[in-house]
Amino acid sequence: YPELLRKLVVADIAPKYYPIHHEDILKGLQSLDFDTIQSRREADAALSKYVSDMGTRMFLLKNLYWKDKGRLGFRMNLPVLASEVEEVGESLPRQTVFKGETLFIRGGRSSYIKDEDWMDVQRHFPNAQLDTIPSAGHWLHAEAPAEFYNSTSKFLIL
Repeated sequence: YPELLRKLVVADIAPKYYPIHHEDILKGLQSLDFDTIQSRREADAALSKYVSDMGTRMFLLKNLYWKDKGRLGFRMNLPVLASEVEEVGESLPRQTVFKGETLFIRGGRSSYIKDEDWMDVQRHFPNAQLDTIPSAGHWLHAEAPAEFYNSTSKFLIL
């Protein structure tokens, strides 16, 4: 429904195919036993066995909430994410085009949007512009929140 959007922000992903590569993250999230885990700290400790990067863990654990008194759970639908992970990396169909203003933001330490991807980006998003946050990897908003906020705010307000 492109007519419902005036502007679009795309955070560190191109419209191309990406092979499955988050198996450890999904395995780690699925391993969290909320029958025994009683705190966010315990969830972080358990997840650290699968995800070593603290910034990534903190980002993932933002999905935690108190389902009931004393019982944590996820806001995301983890079973569906795990079973349909192949869909996450699918490329956009060739005929898909969004003509509205679009900001692609990439991390300078990420390889998700490479220079050679830009022609494909512009084929799908002809009014796209690119911003790079040099200090960030793929998890832009977790690794460089102020820079991500400034970039998106500047684009969305103008």
